[in-house]
Amino acid sequence: MTSVAGARVHPRLSVSALSSVRWSFEEDLALWRELGIGWAGLMSAKLGEDVPGRLALLADAGMQASTVVAPRFDLADPSSWDASRRRLDRIVDAVADHGGWSVYLTPGRTTGATWDEVLATLNRAMRPSVEHARERGVRLAFEPSQRIDVSFVNTLRDAVVVAEHTGLQIVADICNCWMERDLAQVLADAAPHIGLVQIGDVALGEVARADDPPAVHRVPFGDGIVELDRLLGYVRETGYQGPMEIELIGARVEQEGYASVICRGLSAADALLRRLAL
Repeated sequence: MTSVAGARVHPRLSVSALSSVRWSFEEDLALWRELGIGWAGLMSAKLGEDVPGRLALLADAGMQASTVVAPRFDLADPSSWDASRRRLDRIVDAVADHGGWSVYLTPGRTTGATWDEVLATLNRAMRPSVEHARERGVRLAFEPSQRIDVSFVNTLRDAVVVAEHTGLQIVADICNCWMERDLAQVLADAAPHIGLVQIGDVALGEVARADDPPAVHRVPFGDGIVELDRLLGYVRETGYQGPMEIELIGARVEQEGYASVICRGLSAADALLRRLAL
C-alpha cells in the first residue's frame, strides 16, 4: 500500500488525524507515508509539547500540515486567554516555520450570553492571535459545528458573520453544512473567508454517536447520503485552491478499522476530485 491504486494521490488531498483518533502521531505518520499523501491534518493533542519537532518529522516525510487542530479558548474565563494565546501562537509559529497551511479550533461558547455578546467575546479573546497568524502567513480558522457544546456557531451562514467580524477564516466541513438552505450561495458568500475544506459523509436513521446530532452520524467516505459531486461542485465555484481534507470518524470507522477506512476513503476522494477537475 504505497499509494492509492498504485498511482500518485491527488496533490490536494489530505487525511485528518481525527480519522485515526485513537492512534498516536507515530502511527499516523507511518500510514501516511505508505499512502503517499502530500498533506496531513494534525491534532495538537497528539503532538504534545514538541509541536515544531513533530512538524519537522512530517516535513522530513515529504508532507505539509493542511492544518493543526488547536485547543479552543475558554470564553467564560478571560483570565485564561493570555495562556491560550501563547499556546496558539506557538502552534501557528510551528506551522509557519514548516510550510503548513492552517490552524483551526472550535469557537467555544459561554453560558447565558446572547449570540452577539459571545461573538464580541470571541473577538476580544482571539484578535491578537488573528493578527499574529496574519503576520506569519498562516490561515487561522474556526469550525462551525452542530455540536453546541463546543461552538456557538452552528451554521456556515453564521460563520460568515463571525469571519467578517473577527478576521478568522472558516473551516468549511461538508458534513456540517450539507443540509443548509441555499448552500451554493452560502458557500459563495463564504468564499473570501474559507481557510480549509473538509470532506466526509453522513448517514441517517442509525444509532448516533454521543458527540453527533441525534439520528445523524459520520460514516466512511462514499457510504452515506451526501451528494458529494454536487457539493464539491459548489466548492469548486468558490475558487478555493487549498487542501481538501478527508475527515472520517464514527462508529463504522471504529468497527472496520482506521487503515481500511482511510485507504478506501482516500481512493474514493481521489477519484472524485479527478472527475470534478478539482
